[in-house]
Amino acid sequence: MKGYIVSLLALLSCIFPVKGWAQDPEFSQFYAAPAHLNPAMIGFSWEPRIALNYRHQYPQFGNAFLTFAASYDQHFDDLNSSFGLSVMADRAGEGGLYNTYYLNGLYAYQLRFTNNLNVKIGIQAGYLQQSLDWSKLVFTDMIDPTNGASTGSTAEQMPERTNIHRLDLGGGLAAYNSKFYVGASVKHVTTPSLAFTNSNDADNTLRIRSAFHAGWVFYMGKVIVDKPRFYISPNLLFINQGRHFQVNAGTYLGKGIFFGGLMLRHTIRNADALILLAGIKAGVVRVGYSYDINIAPIGTGASAHEVSVLIDFGQRKGLDREMRRKKAGECPEIFAP
Repeated sequence: MKGYIVSLLALLSCIFPVKGWAQDPEFSQFYAAPAHLNPAMIGFSWEPRIALNYRHQYPQFGNAFLTFAASYDQHFDDLNSSFGLSVMADRAGEGGLYNTYYLNGLYAYQLRFTNNLNVKIGIQAGYLQQSLDWSKLVFTDMIDPTNGASTGSTAEQMPERTNIHRLDLGGGLAAYNSKFYVGASVKHVTTPSLAFTNSNDADNTLRIRSAFHAGWVFYMGKVIVDKPRFYISPNLLFINQGRHFQVNAGTYLGKGIFFGGLMLRHTIRNADALILLAGIKAGVVRVGYSYDINIAPIGTGASAHEVSVLIDFGQRKGLDREMRRKKAGECPEIFAP
């Protein structure tokens, strides 16, 4: 047990250092979390769309690192606008030691330059709350060196506050058609303070998160009515937040109800993980599972499981595909069941 506590604290200290520890959780299946990726990515269907995401990072530490997200968005053609709502909960530490909650309202305005090119400008405004459960912290002076048991007392001082409430703003831009998408977004433009003390240290702010993403879809074979074609979809995501840089690059492929893929996540300094993906789609539902194989120096045990569910009611049978294209514009295969 002592080894587990020390290891967990060591890992927490790496992820949340004293300075500049604030960093957004990221999904390996970023395309399945459109509201988190970019506010301009909402409303890709002219019917309601629901996205659900679950990520379990470092499972060797039990349930110490969990992220949940959900979003709803819908396009309204009469307004040339899309509206959405997203929530996210990120938990670090067994039993909810350190928790972050996001609630965002999203809006995107659609511009149509041609019948085959759609551009969206999106904004998001929301609420951010972070909490620290001081009673769950275990410091080194609390551990009895003879038996590894916790004494329950420490010389460490509890901070002035253990709950933080902040307003948060962001925006984005995206262009797409049925074969490609490209976009960019910024979050936390107000750089809200996340200090649990009265410190004015700029390193205790939530740094601006900027992202660039792009993808293409290539279909193989001839078009045959009511017969699915094999497709290949290269995708790229670049994220910068404070001192953190991340690049996800890889390819998805699929045919009919099945899809899969392989991606590499790189942190500029070194390769971080290989991401294996497999999934199935049927009707309005698309379900994906991914597994992160760690290849970074932190060790081979630092993996992650992720599950996504995308429900797009615009893909219901019987809906006029041409009408859907005219209204919201068709999006690449990777975003639609």
